[in-house]
Amino acid sequence: MAGGTLTAPVDPGRDDWHRTVPGWHLAFAVFALLTAGLIIIGDAGPPTVERPAALVILALLCGWYAVTGARALHRTHGRLGVVYLCGALPLSAALWAAAPSGPLMSFMLYPHIWALLPLRRAIPVTVASVTSMAAVMIVRSDAYGQEPASVLLMAAVALLTALVLGVWITRIIEQSRQRARLVEELAAARTELAEVSREAGVLAERERLAREIHDTLAQGFTSVLLLIEAAKAGTCERDQAARGHLDQARRTAMDNLAEARALVAALPPPQLRDSSLPDALRGLIERFAAETALDAAFTVTGTPRRLTPNEEVVLLRVTQEALANVRKHASGAARVEGMLTYEDTDVTLSIGDDGHGFDHRAPGAGYGIGGMRERVTEIGGTLTVGPNRPSGTLVQVELPS
Repeated sequence: MAGGTLTAPVDPGRDDWHRTVPGWHLAFAVFALLTAGLIIIGDAGPPTVERPAALVILALLCGWYAVTGARALHRTHGRLGVVYLCGALPLSAALWAAAPSGPLMSFMLYPHIWALLPLRRAIPVTVASVTSMAAVMIVRSDAYGQEPASVLLMAAVALLTALVLGVWITRIIEQSRQRARLVEELAAARTELAEVSREAGVLAERERLAREIHDTLAQGFTSVLLLIEAAKAGTCERDQAARGHLDQARRTAMDNLAEARALVAALPPPQLRDSSLPDALRGLIERFAAETALDAAFTVTGTPRRLTPNEEVVLLRVTQEALANVRKHASGAARVEGMLTYEDTDVTLSIGDDGHGFDHRAPGAGYGIGGMRERVTEIGGTLTVGPNRPSGTLVQVELPS
């Protein structure tokens, strides 16, 4: 389900109605220009003295639409739409009273009512608007030249047309919202399905590795422990050095067996399960000093804080690998120093020795450095391996946090 199967995120707000809003803006501008042209031409229009008033009212209506209505159409059923209609309705009625061509703007007013108000409010507002317009036509019968009966008939037709148009607009908006919700739910379901699929793959791989580790490493470490116990039992009590080496080998095998079991169970490393990161690193270095008889020190500067489990595991693994490199490559080393520094924006781990150093880029240097670098890079950090001062090798990790 990853990659090409998932579609790009869909914005639920860009539904069918919102995509038609630019067309409504264009329609409003066309009707406004047409109304202004009819007012100016004056064919069957008001007396000359009323034309400026009609143009002023039309300009106010256009300005009010630009300030409030145009933005309100992008937020259907919002407070801004109510504000727009509170100004647009009286301005439209005044335009009807000032110019017989004013009713043209009602072709835009009624869709706005239904787009900006819920159904239970749009119906009474539409009825009130049509009624007020009919009253204007009756009062201004001198300008419109219509009998009251004709006006009432036209009002009934206009009301029916407005209601039908309003129901159509309402259905478009509601259907588009339902589709937007369905698209959003579908995207969420696909994301969830992809996560479930990924977790299933991880679980299957973990089970495979668990079987492999159980059948190989875990059994191998158990056999090593048994052999060490047998060798220790057969060692003379006076041979304390040999018994000490066997004890160290036994502890190492037991620790690695615990690591293998933790990997099988997807648990954090044993060193971090009951200890903080500074205590775990200090324990590693102290144990390294006991096993190698090297002088070792570990310091913590700044105020320790919890990192993410993955970050703490990476710093622990880097420390283990750096100490292993000292054991294998740092010939002539007499001291190992570790430092964990907590700063406001990052955490720095340094492991250095005073040996002769080694070329970590040389063939045969092993995969430890590359593995460390990959681990650190995955969590957004940087790893550097270089010469220490005055001699030796310094491994340093800088981790933003």
